[in-house]
Amino acid sequence: MRFRQRTAALVARLRSGFDARFGVDRRGLAAFRLALGALLCLDLLLRARSLRAFYTDAGVLPRGTLHALYPTLSRLSIHALSGALWVEVALFALAAAFALAVLLGYHTRLALLCSFVLLVSLHARNPLVLNGGDSLLRRLTFWGLLLPLGSRWSLDALARVRAGVRDARPTRVATAASAVLLLQVVLVYAVTALFKHHGTLWGRGLAVRYVFDLREFTVFLGPALAGHALPLTVANDAWLALLTCAPLLVLTTGRIRAALVGAFALAHVGLLCTIGVGIFPLVDLVALLPFVPSFVWDGVERRLDRSRLPAVTGALADRLPTPRAVAPALPAGARRAARRGLAVVVCVLLVAMCAWNAASLGYADLGTEGRVDPGQYGWNMFAPDPVTTEVWYVAPAETTGGERVDAITGEAVSWAPPPSFERQYPTARWRKLLRNAHKRDLAGVQRAYAGYLCTRWNAAHADDLERIAVAVAVQDARLDGPEPVTHEVRWRGTCAAAGASAAGVA
Repeated sequence: MRFRQRTAALVARLRSGFDARFGVDRRGLAAFRLALGALLCLDLLLRARSLRAFYTDAGVLPRGTLHALYPTLSRLSIHALSGALWVEVALFALAAAFALAVLLGYHTRLALLCSFVLLVSLHARNPLVLNGGDSLLRRLTFWGLLLPLGSRWSLDALARVRAGVRDARPTRVATAASAVLLLQVVLVYAVTALFKHHGTLWGRGLAVRYVFDLREFTVFLGPALAGHALPLTVANDAWLALLTCAPLLVLTTGRIRAALVGAFALAHVGLLCTIGVGIFPLVDLVALLPFVPSFVWDGVERRLDRSRLPAVTGALADRLPTPRAVAPALPAGARRAARRGLAVVVCVLLVAMCAWNAASLGYADLGTEGRVDPGQYGWNMFAPDPVTTEVWYVAPAETTGGERVDAITGEAVSWAPPPSFERQYPTARWRKLLRNAHKRDLAGVQRAYAGYLCTRWNAAHADDLERIAVAVAVQDARLDGPEPVTHEVRWRGTCAAAGASAAGVA
């Protein structure tokens, strides 16, 4: 009898510890859903600025080049079924509709599933513009499918209330899926820390200084901080220390965990205000929401109850078709089998996730050589060391009127460092694509880029471009002063020849 009592007490303590560390408040899941839906909408809006350039055959990665570079990955893309602009616009609009449904919590799981499928398809259409934030966004969307994101603060939840269904489920969700969601985020930070510890500049306190010395990356407050050694060195050491402490996000609870979440959030806000890496900091902020302790959500809920938001939500619900409030009840045995099966699947995915991260660090070999390289999809932004070269493109071109211009800037050709990188890299995704084309010497992409520049110029000027070259200029960054500029022509020809890439020339 004593043995049974001790065993039961031990099991109860383990369950309590698991719940405290790997359980997620349902309101935290609701906030996660709201932020995830908003982020999916924002991501589509930002990508739409370069929709023709990035996702059609008239852009920098026509489908022929895509299939040549990524023969396996490109098969996953619905967007790659057509190279027409109107098809891409329709798919973007469809994805936005599902993202809005996720935001509102309307048929949440179905909307999230459709959003995930379209997100994977969009990413597979142009992998050259992706960064670690996109990879994390896919994972967050997938793990969200396994969790009750619509159980609070949603139109689905409101439908249940109006149908008179009493929600007797516990406030916290403590399952294998909740644990994997939290562990996914911790793994991102921990693997990033390991990458940085493998380098030399982070340990010497110089990495952040080098990042801020590269003008193509700094935005907003970044240029004002560049050159100030003390605050940048402090930021370098503080960020490395915080990443190293990432496992404490699941090992601690209560106010200590809240303080850690606040510290990570503050770091991501700082990154957002100084370094242009797209939505990466916003994805990280969304990923932190499930870690927020329940006492924080208690305060948030009290404030929401005193606001006009419940009335606004109710009015919106009146205008939409009511979601089905209650799913058909399954027999108890079927529900238990489904929960156990889901737990097994999640555990297998957790092992796969750990193996993938180990492979990205070089600790394991998954035998994927020639198909997918985990090292290309790891959490190694600015790691093991940040890049120490500034790269920009120059496109010497000749018009039909005999004028010689840079097709990128519209000005005279110059190999000097540009005063601003906004024309070379209008967005962080343009920088990612063109840096990838330079790093991997992707002739097909550089040729398609030349064709895109010709098309853009000819649409805006009376004298068409006749001949064009695509060159890459490189300047090493040194904290005590820059090095000389070197440049190399990567592609040269006529605009007619460059435009042939749109027809599938790789």
